[in-house]
Amino acid sequence: MILTLIITILFCFGCVFTDEVPPPQNPRIKSENLGLVLEWDPPQTTTGKDFRYTAEYRSWNLFNAVCVNVSSLSCDFTNVVTPFGAYTLRIRTELNGKSSVWIETECEPLEKITVIGAPNVRLQSRRGKMEVEITGPALRKSSLKDVYNKISYRIRYWTEGNMKMEELVDHSRKMLMNLLPETRYCMEVEIFLDHTKNSLPSNITCEMNTASDEVESWLIAVVLLVSFLVTMITVLLISLVVWFGYRGIRFLHPQAKLPKHFIQYLTERPSSAILLAMQNSAQPKELYHEFSIITAQEVPPESKQKESSKPTQLNAHMKTVHYEQEDKHERLYCENALQD
Repeated sequence: MILTLIITILFCFGCVFTDEVPPPQNPRIKSENLGLVLEWDPPQTTTGKDFRYTAEYRSWNLFNAVCVNVSSLSCDFTNVVTPFGAYTLRIRTELNGKSSVWIETECEPLEKITVIGAPNVRLQSRRGKMEVEITGPALRKSSLKDVYNKISYRIRYWTEGNMKMEELVDHSRKMLMNLLPETRYCMEVEIFLDHTKNSLPSNITCEMNTASDEVESWLIAVVLLVSFLVTMITVLLISLVVWFGYRGIRFLHPQAKLPKHFIQYLTERPSSAILLAMQNSAQPKELYHEFSIITAQEVPPESKQKESSKPTQLNAHMKTVHYEQEDKHERLYCENALQD
């Protein structure tokens, strides 16, 4: 750098005594938000002359002109370069159809040399928590996600008179927990890119944190337990009422039913001919005989022996008559049944 400056100064002194056009001074590269601008100073050995400038860039072996015969002291190369390429930039002075020698400078990839601007931060307090919403700067070319693989955000927050606290997050939206209610918090955010590059810090933003309306966890557990017990007792009582009501109705209105085989036996007609005859025949008349009860009288022993044989004969005769009548009755019943 010093050698280039010495050569330029000597060349400019030589130009004082010749008619050659002096080159521009102090060329420098500026890159913000992936933009690329080449700036320079006019020659200092001459004044009052209308110098013009031409700027070019080279990506491979061929130089391409971007700014031709301009009077400004800068040239914007943003639209013709990529964030990942390395380029050679050069500038020369032009006056009255003559031009100076080219002054070259090397440009590294923009992803390494560019300066990322400060992000925008918006705070919103919700129920004792602070929501931080981060918006990246507007880039002149591409986007942060397209250029960098890893993007993270460092959030610094503090209250008045207390030390700063930090959190490193991977998302542009973060909910800060465990903050003091009704307390004013201030925050500052930086963007970290691939763990090697960071943006400018954001403006300090402050917001009052609201009161928290969250219920304690133990109180929630107690309410759930009580609700569970009340529900169980209610279900049990309803079940008991339904059961005893059903039993009462069954007691007042019983449903006694005969077994099916009894119903089938009683409804089917008998298959036996004798049973059918007995079922359809008329009831026979019952035969009976009158008899008298005679009290016993005292008689002499001789008379008792004579008369004792008479009742025996009478009883035997009555039994014989009774058996004959029963036999006759059965025969008559069977004949009537067969005739029917």
